[in-house]
Amino acid sequence: MKRQFKNWMALLLLIFFILAGVLLYRVGNTFSSANLSKSESLILNKQISSDHYLLKSRNGSEIYRKGETQRISIASLTKIMTAICIIEHATGLDQSVTVPQNIFFEIEQNNLAVAGLMLGEKISYWDLLHGIILPSGADATLTAALGICEDEQSFVEIMNEKAAQLGMTATHFANSTGLDAAGHYSTIKDMMILLEYALKNDSFYQIFTSLNYQGSATNRHPEGNYFTSSMISRGESLELSKGNIIGGKTGYTPKAGLCLASLAEIDGEEYLLIIAGCKGSDESKQFNVIESRTFYNSIQ
Repeated sequence: MKRQFKNWMALLLLIFFILAGVLLYRVGNTFSSANLSKSESLILNKQISSDHYLLKSRNGSEIYRKGETQRISIASLTKIMTAICIIEHATGLDQSVTVPQNIFFEIEQNNLAVAGLMLGEKISYWDLLHGIILPSGADATLTAALGICEDEQSFVEIMNEKAAQLGMTATHFANSTGLDAAGHYSTIKDMMILLEYALKNDSFYQIFTSLNYQGSATNRHPEGNYFTSSMISRGESLELSKGNIIGGKTGYTPKAGLCLASLAEIDGEEYLLIIAGCKGSDESKQFNVIESRTFYNSIQ
């Protein structure tokens, strides 16, 4: 009887240690980093609400990743593709286009964020691009898209062609604004491919790293349009322990959660982070920015 009891106890202890080992392995590997101890990884896990992110040095190795190949909604991160396609297809970024009437029904119907443009306003693509990236204005997005093509869907075809050229095999766009829709999806991995490509363009880099922008005078805004990045519009700090977040594009829909594609400079080196599905809403704390700071600050 005693021998049977000892055997059962030994078996239970063996099962316990196996389960404990599996648990520790999972905790230690939730963040893909050779620089973190298991306890440090556990602390980070408690601070991150997102299940989809990828952090890497620019043009270098990956540091943290999770759920980066899973198909997700990407909200206004879509506008990164919109912007680079405008840059590459506009006949000149100083050329002006007119804000059309037919964009406002879609904006009002879906309660989309706007940059404050007015009907009939004549504004350059350069100013529109700042209105797209900084305040994530759907009015700037649709005005620019319709300046390139006769209708939005024709412009979306350009976006999908670009995605295919870049090897974004798990991506498909259905609109230019990031509105949740059937057939509108991507992955963090694909969006990182896009962000790395876009940042090689000097015009995109300049816009992406602008936190405020004063536009040129227009017929409806004699003083020019003034845009502020949605990363800082609610007072969230971009300061890091060893550097700063120097640029980014936010996004939010109820389906996508809070999202952020950002660029940071830490100890003289540049890092890229894309995070999606953070807790909160467009009216809550900016957990996309808060959690991005947590990731950047953990870089050793």
